[in-house]
Amino acid sequence: MNRPRALALTLALPALLWWGTGRAPATAATTGTPCTFAFDIVVSPGLSTTKSSGTFTSNGQTGTITCNGTVNGKQPTGAGTIGVTGHYGTKNGGDTCQSGGNGDGIDNITIPTAGGNQAVTSHFTFVYGALKGGGLISGTFTGDRFSGTFDVQLTQGDCVTKPFTKGHVTGKGMLT
Repeated sequence: MNRPRALALTLALPALLWWGTGRAPATAATTGTPCTFAFDIVVSPGLSTTKSSGTFTSNGQTGTITCNGTVNGKQPTGAGTIGVTGHYGTKNGGDTCQSGGNGDGIDNITIPTAGGNQAVTSHFTFVYGALKGGGLISGTFTGDRFSGTFDVQLTQGDCVTKPFTKGHVTGKGMLT
């Protein structure tokens, strides 16, 4: 390979690797009502250095979600609840902590308003990158009603000596 091509590949490779982590471009999910959320998840059988697929759940609407704008045309009167269930390792024979991966799921959201609770269900897909230092996994989700970014802080398991089976998820997104 000639020197200019090698230099171009060397400069392009980090950008391609960053793109492959699942981070969405800045223009993704720019319309709708901005919301922040947090919840705990249980992952089974768990994510480790060996490819696997499985399920995750928040065990009901146990998390919190705060939206700054209307939900189903109504103004929120406070924080709501969010719950999630889904599958990880849905492509390429499974996910690992080193490779990151893909999955799908369902968000169930309830937001209180003066006109009564507003319920939103959003089916989504997600991608996430490899485990980072400090036990953090980051990714993006794209749903039919709710899309955005998330971070998972491992709370049980480290992905190396023990599979990651519990975590605390925080994120932000746009609700339509």
